[in-house]
Amino acid sequence: GMWEAKETGELLIMGVGFISSLPAGFGDYRTFGLGPNFGRIMSDPEQATRVLEAAEAKGYDLDTCPTLRSSLGALFLGMFDISRTGERLVPELLLENRTCQPQGKFAQLWQEYYGVPTFILDFPPSIDHRQYLVDQMNDAIEWMEKVTGRTYDDEKFATAVENEWESRVLWARMCMHQKAIPAPLDQLMLFSFEDAFWRGRHQQEAVELMRMACDEVAYRAANGIAALASERCRLLHEGVATWFKSQVLRYPRRYGAVYIGSQQIFGDWGAYEMAEDGTLTPISTLKEMGRSLNSRQEALQAVADVFLAYCGQTMCADMEKRIKIRLAIARDWKVDGVVFSMERGCKGTISTHMETAWQLKEQGIPCMPYDNSSCNPKEFNEGEYMTRFDAFMESLGLKPLEA
Repeated sequence: GMWEAKETGELLIMGVGFISSLPAGFGDYRTFGLGPNFGRIMSDPEQATRVLEAAEAKGYDLDTCPTLRSSLGALFLGMFDISRTGERLVPELLLENRTCQPQGKFAQLWQEYYGVPTFILDFPPSIDHRQYLVDQMNDAIEWMEKVTGRTYDDEKFATAVENEWESRVLWARMCMHQKAIPAPLDQLMLFSFEDAFWRGRHQQEAVELMRMACDEVAYRAANGIAALASERCRLLHEGVATWFKSQVLRYPRRYGAVYIGSQQIFGDWGAYEMAEDGTLTPISTLKEMGRSLNSRQEALQAVADVFLAYCGQTMCADMEKRIKIRLAIARDWKVDGVVFSMERGCKGTISTHMETAWQLKEQGIPCMPYDNSSCNPKEFNEGEYMTRFDAFMESLGLKPLEA
């Protein structure tokens, strides 16, 4: 898709975490995400290691975001934006949300490399700053019109906002079905939706996909159709696993254990109301609310609402709320244990890991941390992870299932 953007006349945007619906007023567009070759690089252990070493040689060490560092190393090596036929992709503009410091910094580096017009949205921490985000998004639209010479269509934008809102609601409802015993999906199955949510949750196709998925998962839950037929232990995996192929999410199956999700995967793509004790309840769609978007301003306010009031990712900017949500998920999804990935380079995901583990243990839910590197196979000791997991299962009284 993105390789043909020039031929189709679609807007090509550089950015990792911008609001999916915001550029949709220009019609269909394409985005780099973590880079068009990120998946290919992660599938080759030697290449995955090489790009990270290239970034480290430039001074971006293990304490920086591993996914962004991988993309930056690929850029330094000339691998980031090159197609299989040797064509180089150059974005028309760079649009980014600064939801964490690395995103803002890496956007600056990409801007210096490509020299394209750049707009970075400063993402506020709560709904109290709604108008601040609305004003920034309105400025971004006017700026995009100016730098691209294209006309922004408010009706297309409103439709995209409705789709993005509904996609998030459907994701939240689907995650609720993970409470079923046995769980209808495992974490690998949940991750299979990532591409649709990362780049296309504002599209009608994404809504239709999520409607079908939600119905299918509801059916599986109601009829006892399991992700793992031998399920006898339910786990959460908090934090990033690995982008490269590993046994992190598969290894528990030998014990009849299944990772049913996490605060991160439930929350980042969903839309919820949070009770005082952290209990999550999916919100309604705009249509169900009877809320129509008849102007650009109303659509911008809806975007601000879903991201600042209901998005699980924003809720967790408040560390106390993050702990409450994790405790509530462990309780409401009836888990037997929680595994924490201690990814050195992502301070955002590991914040409160140990504080949460301490409170979970007080409630009788055992926890297991392990050292991880989500992008570099040479920095991750898979054997050590397996040994720790074996001991964790033994502490729960579980032995490997017979083959």
